[in-house]
Amino acid sequence: MKQLLLGSHPERHDLTSSQLARTRILGPALAILLFASLMSINGCSWITPCDPSAPPTDTELYRDDAGRRNGALVREVLQVASDFDGAVVQLRELVVRANRDGLKISIAGSQHSMGGHTIYPGGIALDMRPFRSMELMEDGETLLVGSGATWAEVLPYLNERGRSVAVMQSNNDFTVGGSVSVNCHGWQMGKPPIASSVRRFRLLKPNGELVTCSRELNSDLFALALGGYGLFGVILDVELTTVPSECYLLNTYIVDSMSFHDQFEKYLVEHSGHGMFYGRLSVDRNRFLTEASLNFLVRTNDVPENPIPKSSKTKNFFKRVVFRSGVGRNWGKKWRWDLEKAFGQNSSRRPLSRNTILNESSDLYEEHSRNRVNTLHEYFVPREQFAAFITSAQKIIPDHDIDLMNVTVRDVRMDSDTFLRYADQDMFALVMLFNHETSDEADAVLEALTGELIDAALALGGRYYLPYRRHASVEQFLRSYPMADEFFAAKLRHDPEQVFQNKFYTTYGNP
Repeated sequence: MKQLLLGSHPERHDLTSSQLARTRILGPALAILLFASLMSINGCSWITPCDPSAPPTDTELYRDDAGRRNGALVREVLQVASDFDGAVVQLRELVVRANRDGLKISIAGSQHSMGGHTIYPGGIALDMRPFRSMELMEDGETLLVGSGATWAEVLPYLNERGRSVAVMQSNNDFTVGGSVSVNCHGWQMGKPPIASSVRRFRLLKPNGELVTCSRELNSDLFALALGGYGLFGVILDVELTTVPSECYLLNTYIVDSMSFHDQFEKYLVEHSGHGMFYGRLSVDRNRFLTEASLNFLVRTNDVPENPIPKSSKTKNFFKRVVFRSGVGRNWGKKWRWDLEKAFGQNSSRRPLSRNTILNESSDLYEEHSRNRVNTLHEYFVPREQFAAFITSAQKIIPDHDIDLMNVTVRDVRMDSDTFLRYADQDMFALVMLFNHETSDEADAVLEALTGELIDAALALGGRYYLPYRRHASVEQFLRSYPMADEFFAAKLRHDPEQVFQNKFYTTYGNP
């Protein structure tokens, strides 16, 4: 089902007009794909730009993250043991040494955060990726998983057992430990962040003590370490609630962005069976944030032949071409938006399994040139304030020389589990992706833009998300997270020697 709801007059696309629209889109699409293929030589093209520059360093002790602006040399990199008993012995020895010698430890998984949250200059970088065991427990619903496991490993494991992840990001590259440490959220409909799906976890504290944390046991550490950015110790493994594997059909509605909230609420009243949801906003310069799509993934009894198909290089190539065509080019942004309006994500109209939808890599959208970078922003606003925030963003963003590539909207329900919470009420999350040069000048533009967007969100009772660049001022951080002083006081109680540190902590917790 696809409906056009611009203004207040719903209008169903008839078959003839849809076919005509798709013909007009696919003609240029085929020409552009041919051009992209011809331009690709030795893997270098306008899709994946050539970069003759050497890597920033040839030493294994140089650490950076997805922000590409937080690089630093560390004292050592330590990979955690893959077995539980070996990891506990190893980590206890590590924290004893760190306390004795005044060393600092940062914790890393896939390092997809962008603000130095996994880095401490001159410290010990703990790599959790080898610790990735998985077990579906006897109840058939709870997954015990090592914090170094990625969702790309978890999803096929659960799929074989008829289960799926309850809450996670919209891509599979991230580790479980990193996800719970930032208290992530995603396309899951009507759900709080991932902390709501955590039953318990085992934490190795800064003094070497191993404790189990849940809503009943060590409840203070449960709330602090979830969304705690690795500052309270090492989360070794997590018990996660899973959900039955489901299949969905995509229903897309195109609306005026000012009516996004009203149309979202209307859909919830008039329809049922929705399992996942995401919204999109047009970034085409001529329709800048004025048109939006509501994309509801609705449960169906139809089952695809292969619940998690192998990655299609052709499909992924096409999706990357469509996305990358918009870098610095408004015709590309217009083309992409027209494609999404005509086809949605599921152009075949075949059912998609929940696990297939979630099992997609963010590499499809990443900037591969070392001279440019994609930077994420995320703002949370009360749902009834969505239009007001968009109105502010329409004025703020064009005033800055930066390329907005994408805006996705998510439904995030109130979080009652974590201490440093961003969702203190039901929110819409607006995930913005910017593309820009990796230069001081571009960084200054981004910092100015960030400050204005944060102020706009705060003025409406909203907040910004913490895993991204540290461009917010300390004053803005404290306004967004008024519980922060108490959070960092608790940090000092549990970690008086401040063994676990990162750049986020040195900026806002101990500036």
